[in-house]
Amino acid sequence: MNRRERAAELEYLETRILQQRLDMGHALHDWREATAPIDHAWQRLMQWRAPLVGSFGLLAAQGVRRPRTTRTWMRRGLSTFLLVNRARTLYRLVRR
Repeated sequence: MNRRERAAELEYLETRILQQRLDMGHALHDWREATAPIDHAWQRLMQWRAPLVGSFGLLAAQGVRRPRTTRTWMRRGLSTFLLVNRARTLYRLVRR
């Protein structure tokens, strides 16, 4: 292999590496765009981590003392959460 062939091969490989880097950059951008809702939800959950851990601890202590009452309150809380979530969704649909 002479110098010209080596230079041509080197140029070809550098161009190929550059194109691969550009493709990876685009793929990374697409990946971040696709996973943005999951990342946002995770950050929101981590923001509320300390209050949630404390609440679950209190709920567990209450569950040991009065299981039936705790079950009733959990059922009511879940129903309220689902109702509020459904109302927000309907509000967004109507607002469009």
